[in-house]
Amino acid sequence: MKPALALIVTFLLSIGTCFTVPRLSLAHIAVYPGSPIEDERGLVALDQTLREIANPFTIVCVGARPGDEDDGALACLRKKFGARTVMLFATRGEGEDSPNSAEMDAELGAVHTREAIEAARLLGADVMFLNLPDPGYSKSAEEAFAAWERDEALRRFVRAYRSLRPDVIITRHDSRTGEGLAQATARLAFEAFAVSANAKLAPEAGSEAWEVQRFFRLTNDANGDVDLNLNEYDRVRGRTYAQMGLAAHNRFASRGASSDRLTPDREGSSYKLLASASDEKLKRGAGLLDGLAIPERVARSIPPPRVGDQKILDAISAGDRLVEALVEKLIEKRAEGTVADLRERYGSQFVRVARFTAAIERALALTLGLDLQVTVSDRIVVPGQKLTARIALKNGSVRAFPVVFRGPQQLTTGDKAPGYKESDVIGLGSGAVVSQEFEYEVAKDSPQTLPASTHRFDEDYYAVGSSLPGAQPGDPFGAQLILSAEVGLGQASIHLAALARFDIAPPVEISTVPFAVVRDWSTTRDFEFVVRVCNRTPGALAGALWVVPLAVSQDEYEPLHLAFTAEDQEVTAKLKLRLPILKPPLAPDVLLEFRREKPSPPDPLGSAKIAVKAIEFAVAEGLRVGYISGPSHWLANALAELGLDHRELNAADISSIKHGTDASQVRPACSDLSNFDAIIVDENAYLESPGLILQNQCLLGYAKQGGNLVVLSQRPDDWILVTSGQRLAPYSIKLSSDRLTFESARVKILDSEHALASKPNQITFRDFDGWIVERAVNVPREWAAEFFPLLETSDPGEDPSRGALLVARYGEGTYIFTSLSFRRQLLAGTAGAYRLFANLVSLSKTSKPTAKPQ
Repeated sequence: MKPALALIVTFLLSIGTCFTVPRLSLAHIAVYPGSPIEDERGLVALDQTLREIANPFTIVCVGARPGDEDDGALACLRKKFGARTVMLFATRGEGEDSPNSAEMDAELGAVHTREAIEAARLLGADVMFLNLPDPGYSKSAEEAFAAWERDEALRRFVRAYRSLRPDVIITRHDSRTGEGLAQATARLAFEAFAVSANAKLAPEAGSEAWEVQRFFRLTNDANGDVDLNLNEYDRVRGRTYAQMGLAAHNRFASRGASSDRLTPDREGSSYKLLASASDEKLKRGAGLLDGLAIPERVARSIPPPRVGDQKILDAISAGDRLVEALVEKLIEKRAEGTVADLRERYGSQFVRVARFTAAIERALALTLGLDLQVTVSDRIVVPGQKLTARIALKNGSVRAFPVVFRGPQQLTTGDKAPGYKESDVIGLGSGAVVSQEFEYEVAKDSPQTLPASTHRFDEDYYAVGSSLPGAQPGDPFGAQLILSAEVGLGQASIHLAALARFDIAPPVEISTVPFAVVRDWSTTRDFEFVVRVCNRTPGALAGALWVVPLAVSQDEYEPLHLAFTAEDQEVTAKLKLRLPILKPPLAPDVLLEFRREKPSPPDPLGSAKIAVKAIEFAVAEGLRVGYISGPSHWLANALAELGLDHRELNAADISSIKHGTDASQVRPACSDLSNFDAIIVDENAYLESPGLILQNQCLLGYAKQGGNLVVLSQRPDDWILVTSGQRLAPYSIKLSSDRLTFESARVKILDSEHALASKPNQITFRDFDGWIVERAVNVPREWAAEFFPLLETSDPGEDPSRGALLVARYGEGTYIFTSLSFRRQLLAGTAGAYRLFANLVSLSKTSKPTAKPQ
């Protein structure tokens, strides 16, 4: 083994799906979420579809981010009234800080997308994204417009309205209050209400103009025009609409919503009418859809069928008579011609007839117990691999039907429309299942679909609520494959389709840390890191992992040889390099490649890059740092990049139980933490580890005896809750929900000679250049006199804030509380954040307090 590359341990082999990798330590290997949500089926699904047949209207709920929708209202409007509902989001929420998720940025946007699809499944709604960038928390609409390009954002809203063709728009956002992103969303949603109806305005923003009839904003009971009683009990589902809405809301775990409960504000929704196409005035007590009308010619085309003298919903158990009524209506719709014929006859209103016909087909499938399933032989494939798609249709009725299955002739990517091939006519008997397999080959030039986070904008519309149960896959990402079945019902036939997804990956996926830090290009550093290599090729594979810069610079370089016995098998290796291998103007980054063994061509089957960044900083010599993790395990990476000896601590490391001579005598005792020069409490760690609250006195004792306790940002609600019974800081601190979001706001160092500002790195306002998204969150407004504020800054138009970095002497040691967004900055490689963070953890060695304990 060459001394420049030491391969340390490993070979953790697993067969099956490759291990999931925490975002903050390694880049993701493909992983799919667990605990999928089942669609409503049987009589419940049939009840829903029959209600949809009787309601021709569409309601769109506009939100800035996934999770901003009014879940209870959507549940009521869909489940009770049968309206088509759509959740329309301006962004995917990638700019947020998740209180309990490791993901950030693009990865968090992908998580929010999945959560939105899960919520939509519970609500029976469709989902659409405008894919505008999320700039993070903003205090004014102008900040959001600066990130969006206002005219382009408006065009996207108009395109969405003209595509979705809603009758009513609802939103929880106010154009004057709330977060800036929500204000901007409310303003553009309202502007698009007028613009989308005028073909001369934004003509490039979609097809034909569409006039939305009403625009509502959520308000309080006193100011509302329309009230929705969400405590009403749905007898079909056995729950109230408020409970259904809460279940959907709980799916947004990344926003901290998984533990939310049914509070009084969820028991009803009141909406104020802001605009109407007819300038109407609603009487209090009216419904969102009351008084809406559709063109007479359309109304004559889509009256709900009756079963004898019964309305269709009352005939849900009518069996054959319901089937006959639905078939008769379907024959009538088929006689109206193709979609092109409908468009010519009804203009833009043709979509109501098309949706009505599709609902009739779904109702027939549900009444007859037809269940369509599509599966693929491999969820993750590589270019050149064979893929088998299987479509199966189960017949739950006493009838028999002829069936023809259809699938694309070949797999295609992009907007290219494929040709279709079909099976022979197959007989489907009572209670039987028939199936057909379609064989495909993944083109060798097929673009990869992984990681999903980089492809989150590939699609913008998900017809979750408008599909047959089970026809939409649980994961919203990956390549699409649509297969269909045509079922003959005598004089008419119904067309059922289902969507399957699969991912296209490189033959070998390599996952590792995103970057490494060196202090300067002339100083070497030993760098240890973990690499995970996953075989995605079918069968066995042998090859070698190359560190390309070493292969280029060393004649006798030998790579790490790896052998896989099966697909989806993974190897984990810990590597040690001496950085930098190459220096500028050469490419200093570390390129990893997996290649087949010689004499095969050296073309890589998979690759990963570790960016090497030069950041000039210093840390005190010999530091030993303990840290207590929050929801995200990012601190280990940051401390490793600083070159520090570090160890994660849990509650048992901080305190223990001591027994006296009498077995009944027990008392808590603090562990000896004096061997740590600094202990860091991560963001939201007190919420993540409730047991830490009981051990906090030991942490304060550590500081009092000469330690350096550094506490990162905590949420104000959690802080207030836990401090009601325990003292978490040595002196009083009152947190707020204030944020410092203006990235280029000037920062003033209040004492440039203070050790935190001068040792071992001299900190100036320049060290805050390049900070991204936001400076600080949950900034304290009040604190005890014992604390010294080191920084002063403010967002435009606001009073100066000094609470972002507080330090106090406590006994022989120090206590630091900082709401600066260190996690985001250190993970982005922001140079000034590394320098300041190095000063924080070095304080016990750069400044010894002389004051007596308070």
